[in-house]
Amino acid sequence: MTVKRLVLSLIGGGLALALTACGGPTSTGTTVASPAASGSTGSAGWDINETSREALAQGGQFVGSISYPITTWNTLNTTGNEAELVDLEAPISPAYYDYNGVGEAILNPDYLVSAKTETNPNLVITLDLNPKAVWNDGEVIGADDWIATWKAQNGSNKKFAAASSDGWNQISSITAGASQQQVIITFKTTYPDWTRIVSGGPARAEGVATPELFNDGWKTYQDAWFTGPYKVDSWDKTSGTVTMVPNPNWWGDKPLLDKLTWKQIKTDALAAAFANQEVDYYDIGPDPDGYQQASGAQNSVVRVAAGPNFRHFTFNSQSPNLTDVNVRQALVMGIDRTVIARSDLAGLPGEPTPLNNNLYVANQPGYVDQAKATGIDFNVEGAKTKLETTGWKLNSSTGFREKDGKQLDVVFAVLGGVSASENEGLQAQKMLKEIGVNLKLRTVDINKDWPGVLIEHKFDIVAFSWIGTPYPLSNIGQIYGATTGKDGKVVPNESNYAQLDIPLVNELTPQVDTEMDVAKRAELGNKAAQAIWEAGHTLPLYQRPMLIGVRAKLANIGAKGMARVPSWENVGFVK
Repeated sequence: MTVKRLVLSLIGGGLALALTACGGPTSTGTTVASPAASGSTGSAGWDINETSREALAQGGQFVGSISYPITTWNTLNTTGNEAELVDLEAPISPAYYDYNGVGEAILNPDYLVSAKTETNPNLVITLDLNPKAVWNDGEVIGADDWIATWKAQNGSNKKFAAASSDGWNQISSITAGASQQQVIITFKTTYPDWTRIVSGGPARAEGVATPELFNDGWKTYQDAWFTGPYKVDSWDKTSGTVTMVPNPNWWGDKPLLDKLTWKQIKTDALAAAFANQEVDYYDIGPDPDGYQQASGAQNSVVRVAAGPNFRHFTFNSQSPNLTDVNVRQALVMGIDRTVIARSDLAGLPGEPTPLNNNLYVANQPGYVDQAKATGIDFNVEGAKTKLETTGWKLNSSTGFREKDGKQLDVVFAVLGGVSASENEGLQAQKMLKEIGVNLKLRTVDINKDWPGVLIEHKFDIVAFSWIGTPYPLSNIGQIYGATTGKDGKVVPNESNYAQLDIPLVNELTPQVDTEMDVAKRAELGNKAAQAIWEAGHTLPLYQRPMLIGVRAKLANIGAKGMARVPSWENVGFVK
């Protein structure tokens, strides 16, 4: 099955947009916990066959895949900001923080001895770096690298084709402390998600010193610009195959595996490649055929976790029939999301349930069921009453509602070839007919019109997926913020495709962006989430399960939950 994928930058650090042909969002990596496809993830939030190093054998090889030719090795660049490349480069890149299955940031002592915070009144982070940490040519990783990365990423020089300046543009200065191994990061104000900036470490200063180097200098592999438990041994540009071996300059625990190989394999051929033992890791996504192949593969298991990704409907609040919040709420109440989830995910394990929060996925700390809190949930009779009381009267001869001589028509933009979108349109059409809404399906050619249909707001309702991250409250305003001018015209923020101005969200966002107290911030975040839900901005459908086929004896890799990538020196085979 061919998977069409689109990732539009790391939006606000909180969400990225994904389009997949089979329906669910695209996962962004690998990581570790229990055997088989039981779906049991426990409190860890992941399923990675989590195993201590002492129980793992030294030796063995791992074969992964990438679906396209590598044109740049710079994942900070707009061209290289792709999940598969981030995964491939994880064994050869810094990781100042690791993440567990529920998205908690955990300091990695191989790179970072300590991170001290001070607020007086601005946030100041003092990083004490591991003095043993070096680039592959032996040069220490230090403050100069951090300074150069910040200058390339902060948006002050538009010639740098940075994928996202978010967070970096909140830093007022980066300087060296007592030595190059001490980095002092001063923010313009407080910034609670600072670990998001620190976690990936810096790029090599020489590689990001100028826009020309940042944009074009990574088209060839520069070994001195990388570091980690592994290093690239070869890159065959013709076949696309990349091989990695243990890095002789690595100062941490010795990698367990002797070799990592990444083969270029088209997405629609990956299930067969996994079943035929050609690759050891397969991100199944929402593909029931792929799941069946992976489940039947020899010496293999399917690991299951609650992924960070979710399907949703975006309502265009500026469409003539959707300007009234009561109509948008009626649509929410008229759609049975459990039925849609079961239909989209038919043939896959687990019991799909509706996702009832726009900011948090269900397995994240802070999740509050906003459908329950607001009472705006599937309720056919309630939806009919809401439409009736707002003047939309049922025409018994047509079965649809009318007001001021106009029928309650709503256009659903079906993304052609995306089976989930096609299914969701048909399901919603049947459901909304029950409450007197005429949902018209208009097919969009995604090869020609996507993402234009979204960016240019050529829809009443459109369905796609958001990819979540461990930072659910990072820059809420980018997706849910807007301003209304004196002329009454709404000016939405960059990714507010609903074009909806929610005053309480605008009021709360600056507080959420700067509140350092975790509990207070979660409370503020859920006040914003409730306002978003009540406004009928978007309707989350369901959180897609993360399904990963992997060799049964491989440990510390699998369905990662809210984690990002595995600690590759700890990936190995159970003895």
